[in-house]
Amino acid sequence: MSVVDGAGRLTDNPAMHTKYAAVAVAVALGSGCAASGSAPIDGSVGDDAVTEDGPAVADDAAVDATGPGPAIIVEPDLPLIHNHSTASRARVVALVRAALDGLGFDPAGVEGPNPDDRVFVGQHYLAWIDQTGFYGKMNGLWTLDGAAGDALDFVVTDPDGRPVNLFFPGEDGEGRWPSSYKGAEHVEFPNRVVEAGDSCGGDWCNQYSLNEAPQLVNPRIQHWTACNPGSISFATLNEPVSAQPIPNGIKLVYEGRLVKEADGDGNHDGDSCHADYLFPDRVRRPVYVRLGYELRGDVDYIDRTMQLRNPSGNPELAGDMSLIGGFVMTGWPTPHYLKRLHRFWRPEVREVAMRWGDATVTLRGGVWNDLSALAPVDRDVLIGWIDQPVSLSAVAGYGAGVSATLAHVGEIDNADVGACLCTVHGAIEMGGGLIHAGISLPIAGGQSTVEARRRLTVPGAGAAPVVRAQVLEAESQLAHGVGRLDGDGWQAATGPDAAGHMAYGPYATDWGGGSAQAVFYLLVDNNSAANDVVVTLEINDATADRVIASRPVRRHELRRPHAYQRFALNVDLTGRAGHRMETRVFWHDVSFVKLDKVVVNLAE
Repeated sequence: MSVVDGAGRLTDNPAMHTKYAAVAVAVALGSGCAASGSAPIDGSVGDDAVTEDGPAVADDAAVDATGPGPAIIVEPDLPLIHNHSTASRARVVALVRAALDGLGFDPAGVEGPNPDDRVFVGQHYLAWIDQTGFYGKMNGLWTLDGAAGDALDFVVTDPDGRPVNLFFPGEDGEGRWPSSYKGAEHVEFPNRVVEAGDSCGGDWCNQYSLNEAPQLVNPRIQHWTACNPGSISFATLNEPVSAQPIPNGIKLVYEGRLVKEADGDGNHDGDSCHADYLFPDRVRRPVYVRLGYELRGDVDYIDRTMQLRNPSGNPELAGDMSLIGGFVMTGWPTPHYLKRLHRFWRPEVREVAMRWGDATVTLRGGVWNDLSALAPVDRDVLIGWIDQPVSLSAVAGYGAGVSATLAHVGEIDNADVGACLCTVHGAIEMGGGLIHAGISLPIAGGQSTVEARRRLTVPGAGAAPVVRAQVLEAESQLAHGVGRLDGDGWQAATGPDAAGHMAYGPYATDWGGGSAQAVFYLLVDNNSAANDVVVTLEINDATADRVIASRPVRRHELRRPHAYQRFALNVDLTGRAGHRMETRVFWHDVSFVKLDKVVVNLAE
């Protein structure tokens, strides 16, 4: 009989069966029993840290298909599922498949969800905990409606039913990572110690974080892209150092070395990237960061825990600032069409002032402040140290799946709450700083800081955008400047065709004044030749004679030849109600390209 060990791995050790079977029964019945003791601080996992993960397969047949599913669900091609919902096994598996498939990662690749990861399913959210290439980072979060039993469902979907990730990765269904972040969370620990041969200016010299897999490509953050070489691979498995039950949920904790991940010396030459923390005496020594999640099936929030550990024999760890960062919600200044979290901000208690370009904006406390008329500026717009929760929403209220509230709720050191329209990094963040120098630090060698706690609340009830779609078949519902009919689509080929618009239209006047996403379904015959721009995708306001969104598509972005792949383009339609709107595909005469259709998703 297969069981699951303390790190969530399948094992056939008969000696473990009785222990895990008893615990699995208790958890499945909702006893909320907790482990006695905790994982040792040295990072090893003791028996007391393992109590929830029980029999995964053997008892499933005995579960009523219409009743709650087992606490642990194992499917060969899915991550390990921690089920704390009231839905049946079949419904939970269906929800997990829909969420993960909807991200659009290549099923044949290694970058997306895989069986070495974990998924948590409760009544109010479904979360993907990525253990491959990351230290247990939550890279997917989907809001659920809280319905009982198999009525449980997603709150935010595209018109075709695709669940939309509340976080940045794969939000458009393309299987893309953010260009400027290591997944759905940003964590950095600034260091002012000058390295040999470097000169530093400003607040910090280098940034320390965890070595994780994604490659950063934003040219505006060369201090971070300089540390791309030497990043771990997506095949690297990082298992939790602790997996403990909590009432109606689980706490997972991961640990990794705090290493140099951004080279801020001005040269951006990547020297000493991924090296251990540099102390004031200019000696590198290991320092560890512990990152965890407390996930519960009966609440609409997640708790992110953070802690620094300074091993025995090290000198005092004083730090210079804090663990800075937060959840990476969506792109900026072009957010997902359903996640325009820049529109309404609400400091929950008292007034807050912030800079928007050269102007000062006052956010009144306890009300929704409408920022939707403010144009993006080429610098970050942010608030910090507001010492109160803050809510961001796409609608004027706590919207179902389109709003979020961020708070710090740890034992101490909770004042640095903030949010950022981060133009330089290209995302909307919710977070701030935790474990500050002078408050939670310093700590001596052999000590750990207080466990900080960041809470993200994601309501599943309230107002939500009304969504609809227009499907434009390339061969029959769009106009063409170059190319020809080819079965179910329209193609252009080098040789017979010259560069030009292979598709454009429909000059629709009913898109409204909300937001839109145009999804283009494209294929090429060769995805391994030179990585040229094969097409440029556009959304054009013909009334204003202005291209309001565009995106180049390079050959290597298509994963395989002769297979359609989706490419999305988000746009804000504020002030454009009644305008003649069109989608366009400009073909660059460097590759055979075929367009199947364009689906225009619209939100009011």
